Amino acid sequence: MEWIFRWLRSYLTCRLKGGDMERFFNLCRYQGIECWNMSLDEGVCRCCMYLDDFWKIRPFVRKTRVRVRIEKRCGLAFFMNFLKHRKGLWIGMAGCIGMLCFLSAHIWKLEFYGNSYYTDERLTKYLDTAEGIGFGIWKSKVDGALLEENLRLTFPDISWVSVRMEGTSLIVSMEEMVKYDAAGKKQTLPRYICASQDGEIISMVTRSGVPKVTIGNTIKKGELLIDGVMEILDESLTVAESIPVGADGDIWAKVTENYSKTYPAGLESRNYGRAAWKFTFSIGSRSVSFGKNPYEDGETVYDHITRVYDWWPGIHIQTDAFRPYTNVPSWETLSEIKGEAEKELSDIIHEFEEKGVQILENNVKILMYEDRVEAVGDFVLIKPVGEGTDIPPEDTQIHGIGETDEYNGNND
Repeated sequence: MEWIFRWLRSYLTCRLKGGDMERFFNLCRYQGIECWNMSLDEGVCRCCMYLDDFWKIRPFVRKTRVRVRIEKRCGLAFFMNFLKHRKGLWIGMAGCIGMLCFLSAHIWKLEFYGNSYYTDERLTKYLDTAEGIGFGIWKSKVDGALLEENLRLTFPDISWVSVRMEGTSLIVSMEEMVKYDAAGKKQTLPRYICASQDGEIISMVTRSGVPKVTIGNTIKKGELLIDGVMEILDESLTVAESIPVGADGDIWAKVTENYSKTYPAGLESRNYGRAAWKFTFSIGSRSVSFGKNPYEDGETVYDHITRVYDWWPGIHIQTDAFRPYTNVPSWETLSEIKGEAEKELSDIIHEFEEKGVQILENNVKILMYEDRVEAVGDFVLIKPVGEGTDIPPEDTQIHGIGETDEYNGNND
C-alpha cells in the first residue's frame, strides 16, 4: 500500500552527480526529506523523493555543489497535469458519464417469469397500451405496487405477481392459478398441499392459498401445510364465502431418512481342512493299501487328488489325498462388494445434490460380515416436503364449495 500513497503524493526519480553527495544526503535527512531507492554507480547516484520535497533541496544543492537532474516523474499531480491540457478527453469522459446516467435511468428490457397461459407478447402489449410502460420509459414513472395491483385485476388467473427493477430491466414474476402442460392441456393448482414425510419446517414460501404451519413447526406425514381454499368472513366473523384459489408454495423441512441395504456375497472360495491320505504299493498285479477315505459317507465335500510314482518296472506307489473343504466368501470378494456399496451410496448423495437437497449429516456406515456387506444408517436432509392433492387430509374441515366445475378446470 505504500506505493499507492507515494503515487498519490507524487514523486520524482533524480540523478545526482559531482559535489559532496554525502553531505547533501545528511542535510536532507536533517531536514526530514525522505529519499528511497538509492543506488550508486560510477559516481552517479539515483534516488526518489517527493515532489514537494524537491523544492526544499535547492539550498543544499548550492552548498554541496551537487548537480541534480530529473529523470522520471510519477504520481497524481503529473497525471492531472497531463489531462489538464487535453480538453477533448475531458469532454469525452463527461459525455460518456452523462450518457451512462441517462441510459441507466430508463427501462430498456421487459422480462416475464412464471407465465404459461399469458404470453410475453400479450403482457408486453398490455404494459404498453394500458400502463404506458414500454422500452425507454423513465424508471421514475413506474409504480411497482400499482402495477402489481393492476395486473392482478386485469388478469384474474394470476394469483401472485411481483414487479422489480434490476439495472435497466423491468422484471415481472408471477404465479398463475391455471397452468398448462406441454400438450396445452389446462391444469389447475391442487386444493391442498400436505406433508410428504415427517420433519421440521425450515423455510416456507406461500404463493397461493392459506398457510397452516410456520417455520419451526414439527410436521407429520399427511399433515395439511397449505389450504387452497380462502374463507371470506362477514362482520359477525362467520364464513360468508369460500373461494378456491389453489394451493401453491415451497416448503422445505429438516427430515431424517433411514437407509439400509444388504449385499450378499455371491462368489465363494474354499476353506480346506486337514487332508486324509491313502497309500497303495503295487508289484505286478498285487497291491497293498494303508489308510482310507473317511468321507465316503457323502456328508462332507472334498477334493480327491491322486498321484502315481513308478519306482521300477512293475513297481508303483499311488497316493490319494482327500481334502475336505467348506465354501466361504473370500475377502477379495467382500472388498469388491464393499466398493460397489460405496459407489451406490456416492450415487445417492450425488442425486441429492442434483435435486438441490442439502445434506446436513451422513450417518450411513458400511459394515462387512463373513457372508455379506451391509450399508446401514440415515441421512439428515433439508428438502421440499410439499405434496399437492385434491383429497382433504384427515381431521381437516371440508369447505362448502363442493367439487365445482370452475375449480376443477371443467369450465372450458
